[in-house]
Amino acid sequence: MNGIKPKLLLFINTLQTGGAERVVSLLLNHLKDDFEIHLALYSHINDYAIPPEIKILDLRQPLLENKIIRFLKLPKISYTVYRYCKKNGIRISVAFLYRPCYINAFMKSIWRYRGHVIMCEGTHQTIMQESHSAIYRMFSKFMVMYSYKRADLILANSYAIQTDLIENFKIKTPVRVIYNPVDLQFIKSNAAIQPAFVFEKNIFHFITVGNLRKEKNQLLMVQAFFTLKNLPCKLLIVGAGVMEEVLKQKVMDLGLMDKVIFLGFDKTRFSL
Repeated sequence: MNGIKPKLLLFINTLQTGGAERVVSLLLNHLKDDFEIHLALYSHINDYAIPPEIKILDLRQPLLENKIIRFLKLPKISYTVYRYCKKNGIRISVAFLYRPCYINAFMKSIWRYRGHVIMCEGTHQTIMQESHSAIYRMFSKFMVMYSYKRADLILANSYAIQTDLIENFKIKTPVRVIYNPVDLQFIKSNAAIQPAFVFEKNIFHFITVGNLRKEKNQLLMVQAFFTLKNLPCKLLIVGAGVMEEVLKQKVMDLGLMDKVIFLGFDKTRFSL
């Protein structure tokens, strides 16, 4: 290839705190030696260090706006991404989270993008949609099916998500499972750092790490801890999200304030 690296677009809403965002931050570092990486951000919010050689397409879109307006803008945004890919000779576009996946689908179907489109799914869509209205669920299911039909490959990060897409959304596009990457070097280099939380002797500590969202089901863990309340163990919940207040209220209702500890999200540890 005469030293010319293949070009790859990674597309995500932001690099704010979250699982998909963490995966992209790791991929930027892992793939940069073998690919010319372009990073498309729906909104340029960043909690992670980006290697200086990464080229950034900032779409400058607000994360929070009316859902109808947001949807109507997607074809135009997809044209911007399409033009960027065409101008820079990018033949592979990898989308994370539903907005970038929708945009990639429009880029493929409306603007006839001839490159390969890969869509990454890290959410159990059926469970996530349960908390929404019937109209939203119907629309969301249609968009998932519409988008993934136009992908060349779908990557799920668990077999449960793979099964959900195939059985409940009738996805015919190949769905492969690749687990989320783990940065072992980061773990080793930070293993000696003393945590802010003091682990008690003779107490078994359960730890859950992740965004506090319904589909993560931390609520089930809190409820399960009610049956363990008389045993020498504690539950540490690491992360933040929309379910935080619901979880804290459930902890109070069950009288588990001394058994379930909320540690929040330590942004400084993940931006190194």
